[in-house]
Amino acid sequence: MELSFPSGIAFLVAAFIISLTTCTEPVQPDDGCPGIIVPGKNFEGIKLGDLKERVVAKLGQPTTVGWADGIYRTWWTFSYLDGPHAGLTVDFIESGPTYGPVDEIGAVAPHNGRTKEGIVIGSSQALVHEVYGFPDTSLYNPERHWIADFYCIGQKKLEIHYEDSVVTTFSIGYFIPMPEDPLYPCKQKSNLRVK
Repeated sequence: MELSFPSGIAFLVAAFIISLTTCTEPVQPDDGCPGIIVPGKNFEGIKLGDLKERVVAKLGQPTTVGWADGIYRTWWTFSYLDGPHAGLTVDFIESGPTYGPVDEIGAVAPHNGRTKEGIVIGSSQALVHEVYGFPDTSLYNPERHWIADFYCIGQKKLEIHYEDSVVTTFSIGYFIPMPEDPLYPCKQKSNLRVK
């Protein structure tokens, strides 16, 4: 015996099943929702402060592993160049030959992550300012038509880069603040209007 459903009922059943298997609002910081960016907290469920083992369990092995040398700190860097996390970079504080905690997480195209407010790579700077207000600090390079906006959530930053007023890069950090860095604005204040 074959069961038959009117097309409207089949659609409602399918929509109900999909709603049970996907992440829905409001997004919580510990949710592991694919593609969700929670400013100051996580990318795709990877939180600032997580250890290497959790990152590998959640995202899989990176495409490349590198080392970044900054003025005030060095990092081991996981880069995901393909697959579902393509464009994602996870920076761990370098601790000799071992990995410290996740200190910064960033994304470039083709990463398709979004904030719960709908900001994505490719959004306009005008939309970012409409959603989050004006940044705590901005840097501008007129020769490259490049701008970086820094928003603060406590001592954590949301950094958004633009070229020709279009979002090209997101990053969140630092897990351990760097108050000695004169370009790091997130020492005490916060202007970000994240709900």
